[in-house]
Amino acid sequence: MKIVIVAGGSGGHIYPALSLANALKERGHELLFIGSNDRMEKDVIPAAGFDYIGLDVLTTRGGVVQKIRSVLSLFSAYRKCLKLLKGYDMAIGFGNYISVPVMEAAIKLGLKTVIHEQNSFVGRANRMLDQKVDLIIGSYKENLKQFKNPNIRILGNPQSSRAYDLPKDKNVLKELGLDPDMKTVVIFMGSLGSSSVHEKLQEYFDLFDGTYQIVYATGASHIDEVEERFLHKDHLKIYERIDGVQVMNNSDLIISRAGATTLAEIQAIGIPSILIPSPYVPNNHQYYNGKALVDEDAAIMIEEKELNGKRLNDIVNGLIHDEKRLKTMGENARKTGNPKVLDDMIEEIENL
Repeated sequence: MKIVIVAGGSGGHIYPALSLANALKERGHELLFIGSNDRMEKDVIPAAGFDYIGLDVLTTRGGVVQKIRSVLSLFSAYRKCLKLLKGYDMAIGFGNYISVPVMEAAIKLGLKTVIHEQNSFVGRANRMLDQKVDLIIGSYKENLKQFKNPNIRILGNPQSSRAYDLPKDKNVLKELGLDPDMKTVVIFMGSLGSSSVHEKLQEYFDLFDGTYQIVYATGASHIDEVEERFLHKDHLKIYERIDGVQVMNNSDLIISRAGATTLAEIQAIGIPSILIPSPYVPNNHQYYNGKALVDEDAAIMIEEKELNGKRLNDIVNGLIHDEKRLKTMGENARKTGNPKVLDDMIEEIENL
């Protein structure tokens, strides 16, 4: 088949799409990605080896003038896609506003259409496309109540497939200057980092007693500040970026946001987590993502408004040396995932 995939905005949309694309490519399908001209997908997707076309689409956030400009840009993108999609068999959307004109054009042209929802609270773009597409693939059982389209399957997040059965390799920790025999906490605040949580983490680092080790991926905005302040603190390693899946797979506890992709990897690896959902995302969807794990006793949640260094330090100290608790939380996390998500998705796509 000739398939168009549209994804953009953040890693939570892009990386699951790339996981599916790689699996489809292995099966001989021809793929084209469409995204924005000014977001991270314009660099990440071509770097992954896929053909890519960027569109100029403006967000609706802002005043009346911005909203009008956004609508005009969406219509312009839609008209462009009516030409781009001719000759393709299927379009698959992964949410974000960039997906709307692409999927609407695919529907108009009579292509088979699929959307994937990564979050436990359906995003605005996918709500707009709900009853127009042929198939919806969700990640959480809550999606069953939120979509009106009867053709919905709850299969999970394709990004998790990379993490299932990933062999442990303590050299991953050695390469980061860590002791592979020491309890390890990894802190990752998503592909873009978090300024608000970053300040609270520094309070936590001041209290850190060194009885375990920490690796913190700061994101580009904070690396210099944290390195300067904590460079000589024992058992605390600071990096701008890390291979989150590999490091998680060889660690004992993760502190993170509750983005869909990170949670899918947490479930696949089976690692206990302390989740700090971002309150700055639409519909507070990270809170609902995280609650799905908390309800299964797989995670502890701290809302950002209640976060401070002492509280985080107390919770970590109460967990990191409690082997039984860590094991139970990790096992519960893994039970919530689907190890066959990519195979299941491709079966549904090819059947369609």
